[in-house]
Amino acid sequence: MEAIILVGGLGTRLRPLTHTIPKPLLPLANIPMVERMIRNLPEVFDTAILAVNYGLKDMEKYFEERDVGKKVIIVPEDKPLGTGGAMRNCIDHVTGTTAVFNGDVVSSIDLNKMLEQHTKTKAKGTLALWEVNDPSRFGVVEYKNGEILQFQEKPERGTELSNLINAGTYLLEPEILEMIPPNQKISIERDIYPKVAGKGLHGFPFEGHFIDSGTPESYLEANFKSIGNNGTAAHTGASIRGSVLIHKNAKLEHCIIGPNAIIGPNVNLEKCVIRNSVILSDVKGHGSVIENSIIGPEIKFKEDSKRSLISPKGQITF
Repeated sequence: MEAIILVGGLGTRLRPLTHTIPKPLLPLANIPMVERMIRNLPEVFDTAILAVNYGLKDMEKYFEERDVGKKVIIVPEDKPLGTGGAMRNCIDHVTGTTAVFNGDVVSSIDLNKMLEQHTKTKAKGTLALWEVNDPSRFGVVEYKNGEILQFQEKPERGTELSNLINAGTYLLEPEILEMIPPNQKISIERDIYPKVAGKGLHGFPFEGHFIDSGTPESYLEANFKSIGNNGTAAHTGASIRGSVLIHKNAKLEHCIIGPNAIIGPNVNLEKCVIRNSVILSDVKGHGSVIENSIIGPEIKFKEDSKRSLISPKGQITF
């Protein structure tokens, strides 16, 4: 069984960091987000199909050098074709029911349960659904008796059909992919799903967490959520506070790390305080307090940072 992962975006909201690292290869708890997504696939999925535009050569090189536990097929997207067009490009590699993921979503969805429901209901498509407090910011669905009957784009307050939004994870039968015209820019959400609503399109509401990791704030949140139960309990060179992950190759001296901090490989820190921050690979720091920030790779710092994204191609505050 195959899973299509849509990783063609430019990562504009995380620039300048994504000028040097394609967003799918940005780490979540020290593992690139696309690799983490592949490794988390249920056993029934033996193949991951990556729909790639920006960063194609970096992605090809990365997966040529690594075994991630699944067969990986990279499908180049010569020009951006939207979510639907990218999915249609992958159709030759699809053999049946297929999972599709937006590549920057981090969620607690139980894909095995979703697949069980999809099979039981004989749905043409099943969309993961997430409950929000303010539906007016999103497109919502009308959801009754397990089926999606229609879509409503950014409803005015008080007029919403529900507070359930599309959560960027799908199970689709081939006939849905075949509905997408080839070599055209198509939004699966706007151009295809409304045509199937009320005709075999089902929903799968879930609880827990749902994070679009495409902004600095949400990228930090996704990192901290990804630590899970794999955090670092103690380190000879640091006092640990709360949930923390320190790479085994990092060198720390007289530091305070946490709460909510991730330290990447080959990082060297001395007399630093790191809170609510992600430090990427090969960073060197001395005598600084870093809060709510993303730093690296290969950055050297000696000054405090707060709500900053610092990369080799520049920095921003957020």
